[in-house]
Amino acid sequence: MLRDAIIQFFTYSFNMRIEDANARTLPLFPLNTVLMPGQLLPLHIFENKYRSLISDLLAMPEVERRFGIVSIKQGNEVNQEIPKLYEIGTVAVLRKTTSNKDGTFEILVIGGQRFTINSLTLSKAPYLVADVKTRKEVELEFDPAIITLAKEKCSEFMMMFDADNENASEKLPDNPSSLSFLLASLLPINNLEKQNLLEIDDPNLRLKQVLKIINRETILMQEIPSIPAPFLNRSTISPN
Repeated sequence: MLRDAIIQFFTYSFNMRIEDANARTLPLFPLNTVLMPGQLLPLHIFENKYRSLISDLLAMPEVERRFGIVSIKQGNEVNQEIPKLYEIGTVAVLRKTTSNKDGTFEILVIGGQRFTINSLTLSKAPYLVADVKTRKEVELEFDPAIITLAKEKCSEFMMMFDADNENASEKLPDNPSSLSFLLASLLPINNLEKQNLLEIDDPNLRLKQVLKIINRETILMQEIPSIPAPFLNRSTISPN
């Protein structure tokens, strides 16, 4: 199943320890999406400045092929002007690249560690470059009962879309950090909510917030059959 493959890959990729310096310079790729640590994300690269970015990365050793994905707060992806960005993003580790005949690229990245943008730097490159600092998780003990509850609730929610997800909870990670980021990437919520989850440093608090969202979305999904079609576009359900 596709959902199982995503979970397995997510768990595998999150368990890879990606060593990032505490402070570093990082190329930026602003997007109208939020990349979670450990998340698999395919991208079609067509703008000239980001073609240059990928070409520059491919000229580097494989272990250095990474850039920062940061969500756009105000503005557009395709624009000459610099959009207003959120300060917290995620390192994107380049894992697969396919060159197309028209000069575009198909790439596959995995979310690494989170970072905070300290400042944009002057660069000859056509794309944005920033001084960033790694944003670390708060290390706290966690109640196993909350983890079990989150896994059960997620499994129930996923079964509403596909009955084959009945045993999905068995494949979910036990680590609260990886579990909360995984669930955040799978939930049908808007980018603002995902960004808010990304910015939470305490995995305990993040997982509790994810649980609240799962409960809310479950109730909304259960109510959909009774909502007249003209009113569906007023709901808070995101198409993402």
